[in-house]
Amino acid sequence: MRVIKENNQNFHSFTLSLRQLERSNSENGTVFVEKNEDKIPDYSGNNSSLNKILNFTTRINSHTNLQDIISDFKNEVKNLTFFNEPEIFLINEKTSNCFPLNTNCKENISSFVRRNLSAGVIDWIAETGSFKIIPYGNYNSLSFGLNCLIIPIFSSGKFRGVLSTITSFTDLDKNSYELQILTTLLNIVFSKIQFELTKNELNNVYAELQSVQSKLENDYKLAALGELAYRSIEEISSPIQVILSYADLLKREYPEIDEEMTDLIKKKVYDIKSILERLIKFITTDDKAKKVVPCAVNEVINDFKTLIEPALHAENCECVLDLEENMPSILSNKNYLNQIFINGFSLINPLTEPGGGVIIQSRYSKQRIVVKMLFTKSVDLNKINEQDVGLNILKSLMDKHEGEFIINSDETTGSTLVFSFPLIRKVRE
Repeated sequence: MRVIKENNQNFHSFTLSLRQLERSNSENGTVFVEKNEDKIPDYSGNNSSLNKILNFTTRINSHTNLQDIISDFKNEVKNLTFFNEPEIFLINEKTSNCFPLNTNCKENISSFVRRNLSAGVIDWIAETGSFKIIPYGNYNSLSFGLNCLIIPIFSSGKFRGVLSTITSFTDLDKNSYELQILTTLLNIVFSKIQFELTKNELNNVYAELQSVQSKLENDYKLAALGELAYRSIEEISSPIQVILSYADLLKREYPEIDEEMTDLIKKKVYDIKSILERLIKFITTDDKAKKVVPCAVNEVINDFKTLIEPALHAENCECVLDLEENMPSILSNKNYLNQIFINGFSLINPLTEPGGGVIIQSRYSKQRIVVKMLFTKSVDLNKINEQDVGLNILKSLMDKHEGEFIINSDETTGSTLVFSFPLIRKVRE
């Protein structure tokens, strides 16, 4: 039997030995000399890490588009050669879900991060406050043997999201050059991302503020118009009553006068009174109506039909109701619902040609109340999109109900306006 003695002599790794040499150019060509550990690094070269970081910072600060920032960051990380497919995911504080900032993020990477978030791995990484390397592939996939480096992102002491990147590393020292460079790039780009997200949020708030200001200005005008209309109705009521009295007097004192004439006078006067009563009902509001209470949508639709019928008849249009019975109520108030239907109707009806008709449907499906306004005439959607104020007001009203609205138009089928109200709401305002 042959016994081979084990060699226990220690040798430095080949990679470690290379770190002791550095490239040097001389008259005889390129040579490698022993590196002087005490030598101060030279950052004047174009390829130095410091210059790369400075150039990267300059490029990132020059971008204003979020996708351009993400693309530049991904390219810079790929240049490190140690990492691939870097993606930044933000955590939604309300829903506790995550979403990639990159709109072209690969589905397998997105699914991988979401699975780990659901499994509690991401939360565990956030609690530790340090990066982790976890297996990415499985035995049956082409990515077997690859790992995913996940770095938690914190801002102002709060957990904001993670950086995920595919790597072949199974372990990584926290003081390693690769991790320090990656962390530096992440800090630079995330600061810019936060700035752009905050700017976009401020722009949205400003746009909403303009919409609210426009709505308030419109409300003041409507309030003044309502006050004027209310006083005018009071002044018109007296002459109308006098006309009715004289019509009865003529019928009683002068029997030779055609009775059909006096009846026609009285009929037209009662039509005027009916219109005035609808106007009074529309322009007067009750403080209690401002509160959110269960509302029957079909009742509001019936009142809305009564309000718009005179305008439709003037344009030779017909309004037909197709309402589902015994639908549950939604949390709202009649004033809000009236404003939604009137604003939606006002977006489309002025753009349609005279004639045709409107069908208003209501349905209950999947815990939602759906109201459809079907116009037989088509409209130009570009003209509707130009009505910024009307659309913003309608969107603001639907947001109060946590609902949605859709506008479609086709030459063959006409125009459709769909309102969707959820029965279960988070906001109670």
